[in-house]
Amino acid sequence: MDEREKDDPLREFGERLDRARRGRPALKDEPAQGPESEARKALGIGLRLGLELVVAVFVGTGLGWVFDNWLGTRPWGIIGFFFLGIAAGMVNVYRAVTGMGMAIGYRRSGDTGPAPKWDDETDKDED
Repeated sequence: MDEREKDDPLREFGERLDRARRGRPALKDEPAQGPESEARKALGIGLRLGLELVVAVFVGTGLGWVFDNWLGTRPWGIIGFFFLGIAAGMVNVYRAVTGMGMAIGYRRSGDTGPAPKWDDETDKDED
């Protein structure tokens, strides 16, 4: 028996996988369009922005509580870090809103300012 004639478990698995894929209906790559999908997008954006602000305030207050217990400066650490948390949350919200039309972490090369704000007409691809 030759090496080429030996049963290859990966080849058999690939054949079974191909048969299963052929029997399955094709998936739609297009996202849903319409007012419901726009409402879901807006709700998701609103929840993200609100959550970023609230989490930053809680983290700031928690850090203030830790510093107060460690240094014995109660209540000044909580008060100071509460306001730092509010500032950090507002910065996060600002950064999320100004980069709304861009992928996360994406910035054009050489661009040092905030992300541009797009109109509906300039946002569409022109072919």
